[in-house]
Amino acid sequence: MQENLNELVKAELTHLDSLETVTVDWNPNKYSVSKHRELVAAGAPGGTGASCEGQFSTRLFLDSTRRAPRERNLREIAQKLEGWMDPDSPGGPPPKIVFLWGPFRFTGYIERLDEEWVRFDPDGTPVRGFIRLQMRG
Repeated sequence: MQENLNELVKAELTHLDSLETVTVDWNPNKYSVSKHRELVAAGAPGGTGASCEGQFSTRLFLDSTRRAPRERNLREIAQKLEGWMDPDSPGGPPPKIVFLWGPFRFTGYIERLDEEWVRFDPDGTPVRGFIRLQMRG
């Protein structure tokens, strides 16, 4: 059976502390992953060795035009993700979030979130748009 490449696929983001999950429609046209290794010199604070950090970015597609009116406000999804950017305690680290789509998994924290809304209900409620997501882990 041939896969329909134009069909929207569900991606999930899960907050690892609360286990809350956000499921979004994601058109998997691309995502980016990069790794960065930082070497720590001998005698420097933190000792010797290396730390490795990864970065992930993608563009999430959101569309609620076929949902019931009370489930159409996509800003609620964006606001939840924005809340996940904040540390759980003052001065603490941001919460760990898992992005999962098919076999791909990235665990880290949300570093940046940009919203673009392109379709609205008559009352101004955004019902279609994109969220550019950047994570670091």
